Amino acid sequence: MVGTRLRGWQIPLTYGSAIGLAAIGSAILIVMLFVSISKIESSLPRFGFFAIREFHIAIRDVTHLRDMISLAEGAPNSQESLDQLSAANDLVYIRFDRIDGRETISAIPAYAGIVPRVDDAVKRLDVVIAAGLPLDQKSLTELGLELEQIVGRMNDEYYKYGEEVNADLYSSEVSLRRFNYQIAFALTILSLLAMGTAVLFIGRRETIKQLEFLAWRDATTGLKNRAWMAANRDAMLDRARETGKQLQLLLIDLDHFKSVNDTFGHHVGDLLLKAVAEILESVEQPDDIAAVRLGGDEFAIMAIAERNVGDDLGKCLREQLNRFAELEGHQVRIGASIGMACFPQHGSDISMLLHNADSALYKAKAEGRSGFVTFSPSILSQIDMQLGEEAAIKRALNCDEFFLVWQPQFELATGRMTGAEALVRWRDAVSGAVRPPASFIPIAERSDLILELDKVVLGKACMQAAKWMPISAEEFICSVNVSGKSLQAYAYLTHLTEMLQQTGLPPSRLQLEITEGIFIQDSRNALESIGKIREIGVSLALDDFGSGNASFGYLADFNLNQLKIDRSFLGDLASSTRKQNVVRGIIALANSLGLTVVAEGVENEAQLDFLIHEHCHGAQGFFMSEPVEERLMTNYLIARQGRAKHIEKFRLSPFAPAPTLLRKADVVAKQSRKTAN
Repeated sequence: MVGTRLRGWQIPLTYGSAIGLAAIGSAILIVMLFVSISKIESSLPRFGFFAIREFHIAIRDVTHLRDMISLAEGAPNSQESLDQLSAANDLVYIRFDRIDGRETISAIPAYAGIVPRVDDAVKRLDVVIAAGLPLDQKSLTELGLELEQIVGRMNDEYYKYGEEVNADLYSSEVSLRRFNYQIAFALTILSLLAMGTAVLFIGRRETIKQLEFLAWRDATTGLKNRAWMAANRDAMLDRARETGKQLQLLLIDLDHFKSVNDTFGHHVGDLLLKAVAEILESVEQPDDIAAVRLGGDEFAIMAIAERNVGDDLGKCLREQLNRFAELEGHQVRIGASIGMACFPQHGSDISMLLHNADSALYKAKAEGRSGFVTFSPSILSQIDMQLGEEAAIKRALNCDEFFLVWQPQFELATGRMTGAEALVRWRDAVSGAVRPPASFIPIAERSDLILELDKVVLGKACMQAAKWMPISAEEFICSVNVSGKSLQAYAYLTHLTEMLQQTGLPPSRLQLEITEGIFIQDSRNALESIGKIREIGVSLALDDFGSGNASFGYLADFNLNQLKIDRSFLGDLASSTRKQNVVRGIIALANSLGLTVVAEGVENEAQLDFLIHEHCHGAQGFFMSEPVEERLMTNYLIARQGRAKHIEKFRLSPFAPAPTLLRKADVVAKQSRKTAN
């Protein structure tokens, strides 16, 4: 009986002993390993790489300041020298006075003696700068010699400290070789013990959970991933079918996510993804609603709900996703388009639901983004139509079916034609009709076809403007519209430069018309392109001014040349006091900023009289001239040579070989006297 009891306890005792011995052995080896690592760490030098970097940057900044002083000595009366000297002095002030240099001082003690000398030089230079032009050359010479000595001292300490680091690195290498065998032995024994204890399922449950997370979760956002959706979507559909409920499948695509990455960096883009994930996680419910990240900027929601629920979930997500989020001090608009398909209304299997939800998402993005669309059969026909139109535009681009018409622009004070705006038309070879821009520009803008179309329009406009140079005045400017997508692509800027070179058109004879949407999107590439276009010498006009939501601050920040009053302000202008005040305000704003202002869409004499009375610089519209083909414009430019320039009311007839100008000279005189008074 006793023997039986002992034999019964033999296995548990052996099992416990094995666990105890393994734990003790592991503890000993772990202690040995940590002791070895501590010895290595204690033998490693304090390399002070950060201190070296900071010291190197400090040398660079002081050297730059010394060079700016030398330049200022050569041009003591130059404002540019003063500005450069001030900027360099501020940089050195920030480097030595504002940045904490304790780590650098602890690594390079000589740095502590250099800092006061530099601070003193900066303060003395501040006095010279504050005195203004001309700069005190004697003080500059003294400060230059002082900084030369400081730079020499800093270079000596920099190389001296580098030699110490090299010596420490060599010593550490010897120490590392000595401990290599000990660490290798400890790691080998520890690995064997870890394999033994793994059999005893130590940490097994946590390991399984971690593996599950890596297999079924997205690493960036923590949401369920595409693999989880593939493994569970059929089960959710079956559960909805069995319980008589509906399965809602929502596909979510972030708007302008690439622009966020380009503008603020990928780390802000990751923060944006996490902010979206938090919103989606807030609607999750165990077994009923699951949020999934499909990849990139694409997400999905699978929800089992009652059949009478409707689209409340999609509307709620649209409201939460289309807002601003503060990410590292940046106000970033999230923005998302959502498409939804439901079982059983829109499909009986997952493949059909995915296809239909994707079609609804395509529709939401085509309607201007940031929208929510529930699938309906009519969407498929609309998508087919959209794809057919895109294919037709591609064919038209390949077959050169696009051509330009020109709408003249007139100076209201004199009646002179000062330029013309290029407007694209499509001579459709299939239908034989001439299609207006409204029938194909929106489709091209929703795809990348607008990039190629903008290039074609620019090329044709530059070639025609170059042909008109011998028969037009020097101030005659041809205007070309450009989309926001093209400005975000560097290829357009390259194409612009090439066309100016190929055609010989002076940049001053070309004007690009942009819209307020460029500033709303705040695309870094587009804003950089605007600056480079102005550097080339091409003028810029802000088209449809007042129709968007851009801040007036952009008018001061960017070097624009012209504002174009949107045609919506001219409708009912004679009877609407509010519209009259808005137009007056735009003209006053343009005058205060030194910009010319042109009114679009002038369609009657009352509108023209009001604009002349308010001293609007220019106008264009059907009242003066409909858009005409290049032949008629050429005839007018030829006929215009030798005509009297001062005309007050005018109208171009597109049916005459040389347009007729109708105006009374006494009205001009009256208007001039009224302006003088």
